[in-house]
Amino acid sequence: MFHFKLPDLGEGIAEAEVVQWLVREGDAVREDQPIAEVTTDKALLEISSPRAGRVHRLCGKEGDVIPVGQILIEIDDGVAPGEPPTGSDAGPAETAPDERAEGRKAEEGPPVAPAPTASAPLPPAPPLAPEGPVEKRRRPHLPPRPQARPMAAPLPSRKPVDAVPAVRELAKQLGLDLSRVPGTGPEGRVMRRDVEAFYEQMQKGGPAPAPASPEAPPPPDEPDWTRRPLRGIRRQIAERMVRAKTLIPHYTYVEEVDVTALENRRRAFAESTGQERVSPLAFIAHATLRALPRYPQMNACLDEQTGEVIYKGNIHLGIAVATEEGLLVPVIRDAAGRDVAELAALIRDLADRARSRRLDPSELRGSTFTITSLGRLGGILATPIINYPASAILGVHAIRTLPRYVDGQVAPREIVNLSISLDHRVVDGLEGARFIQDVKEILEQADFPEFK
Repeated sequence: MFHFKLPDLGEGIAEAEVVQWLVREGDAVREDQPIAEVTTDKALLEISSPRAGRVHRLCGKEGDVIPVGQILIEIDDGVAPGEPPTGSDAGPAETAPDERAEGRKAEEGPPVAPAPTASAPLPPAPPLAPEGPVEKRRRPHLPPRPQARPMAAPLPSRKPVDAVPAVRELAKQLGLDLSRVPGTGPEGRVMRRDVEAFYEQMQKGGPAPAPASPEAPPPPDEPDWTRRPLRGIRRQIAERMVRAKTLIPHYTYVEEVDVTALENRRRAFAESTGQERVSPLAFIAHATLRALPRYPQMNACLDEQTGEVIYKGNIHLGIAVATEEGLLVPVIRDAAGRDVAELAALIRDLADRARSRRLDPSELRGSTFTITSLGRLGGILATPIINYPASAILGVHAIRTLPRYVDGQVAPREIVNLSISLDHRVVDGLEGARFIQDVKEILEQADFPEFK
């Protein structure tokens, strides 16, 4: 029996949620056959079987969160305990008890010859060494015969604490074991007030507060309601958004930008070269990357544990992409210095692979500044939520033709609104306004020499 444990899925990933099983108990599986889809806080991933055999047991239901290193699935591969796998199945599989005993035997010394049986002739005895005085005779030292130790019985699992991510984060910041906090919410859920009361009582040195009377159960659902579990990327998005809005004091600054000259240049360049028009998002990204070095606090984050602001030298630009499963933020690493055409190609490639679920988890980590845009569906104004733990996110809205005063006359102009949400602990309003004005100046002057 092969016990397949959830493998390491990348730096900083400690667990994954089972989104969908692709096999059932009793199914035959091939080596490298996909067996499950799991999601982390970074990506939706497919897990393949490292062995061929038959599925003996699925060690979790869809929606369960499995820690890295815990058994995910048991596969009957026809290999007896202690017998090494053969053929393509050979590899660094989980060590059986007998194999561990053999390993200890090699470390402790030479093996002890087994006792002869009735059917086997006795080997000739070695010649005896001359005996010395009785007091000097010693029994030769023999290493102990290794014994296979029985597997320890699994510890009983504790019931997971029912609490929303914001309450969990608060307990973590206060250094509290959430399992010790009595919950007063529906069905024993731990509420923020419970954590605060427990912490206050602990600070006073008194006993933990007794749980208050639970709240009344919620009213029953209406007949036309349908409940569906919050799973996969959707759940990860919910937890990250709650965390960002709970921990980061957001404020948003909005500015209108006249991109008429830029739009004329985009059209003229496409017509003269016969190439496809470069997306406006690539120009906005390029202008943002040119302005950011003058505002290091926008390429930074606050370490709540130490009370320090971490200023990051390299700019890793996150581009929010809407997919069928939810919002993903693939990252263009070391984005500063790339030209508009290169940025346009990278944005298109990352967006295509995000929607087809072909991104590597490493491409969804480490953004230091994020741009989010819905293109023509971008509307007039939105207040984007910061991609925690960054300190800023830029929202790009729809380009619309609107009447504006130009040189004392009303004329049609191409207008786009930019909204930037900032962490007020790190970035002041004046700095946010100056940054957007710098981006606006680059865009309105269409200051992109390679597109003249």
